[in-house]
Amino acid sequence: MAGKMGALLRKIALGLGLLTASSALGSSEAAEPVAYDTAMVDLLGSLHDYVQVRKPGFGLLANGGAPLYLPYDGNTPQNASKMLQSLDGQLVESVFYGSDLKDGEETSKETSDYYKLALQVPLQAGLPVFNIDYVQTEAQKASSRQKNDRCGYISWASTRRNLDAIPQEQPAGINDRDIRRLGDVRNFLVLLNPGNYARKEYFARLEQSPYDLLIIDLYCEDRPLTAAEVLRLQRKPQGGRRLVYAYMSVGEAEPYRAYWRPEWQAEPPAWLAGVNEDWGSHRVRYWQKEWQAILYGSPTAYLDTIMQAGFDGAFLDVIDVYQYFREGSAK
Repeated sequence: MAGKMGALLRKIALGLGLLTASSALGSSEAAEPVAYDTAMVDLLGSLHDYVQVRKPGFGLLANGGAPLYLPYDGNTPQNASKMLQSLDGQLVESVFYGSDLKDGEETSKETSDYYKLALQVPLQAGLPVFNIDYVQTEAQKASSRQKNDRCGYISWASTRRNLDAIPQEQPAGINDRDIRRLGDVRNFLVLLNPGNYARKEYFARLEQSPYDLLIIDLYCEDRPLTAAEVLRLQRKPQGGRRLVYAYMSVGEAEPYRAYWRPEWQAEPPAWLAGVNEDWGSHRVRYWQKEWQAILYGSPTAYLDTIMQAGFDGAFLDVIDVYQYFREGSAK
């Protein structure tokens, strides 16, 4: 079972992540960790410890990385335990619809069953699990909702994989309760590409949306959100407090971010790896201190900026980049 599950784990993990693609990475002259999965778990643990000292209660919601909850393919029970201790929730994509970027197609039973096996671990430990299915029809939305409800997942069936718009329809489970932690959430919105909206409209639409959890970008129109703006978004129009999380990629560097230096295009630093052709971003050697210093540890670091702006937590993307390094280094 372990061998078969390990092969399936690799196949599925390579299809996870909002910003991951399908090509393997080449080798690096930079020092490589002994185990890429452990290096990623260690980074998540460091982020957890850092925020809890500086802003207790600040949450971390992971996207992808479900294989790290299972002791297969070289992953250790210690890693699985540390994942549970470091995160406040787990998000995945396409458990039931839209796997392999095939929106509107049912995810294969083999892949769906693996997801459900891996996600039982955080669920049993009391961590909420979120799933985004990518659908095309109303019937698929209804089917997705039913399947996710049966598994105990908080779900959203989206017709826009780019996550660039606020749906016109109302979410299920609208309420006026105060939402203080991810386990209280009954519905959520992920809006990572706000380019369709002018800043004023963007805030007006988000303020009037009834969701318990908003996952948005730190920036709008090339300016980070202010603490006053985030505070406005933390109130639901029907009454009650909600959570607002900011996006942060831990596995890729994005050339449009404030930390990017133009000279890196011609002379990339040692921690930059191959280009993700699907998105134009660069995979990073996430265990390198230079990249980690961009993520956290100073007033201008990305995570520190998110905390200073008053967000309730960070949405950590591209955790599955460890799989690309492992697959690439094996060739």
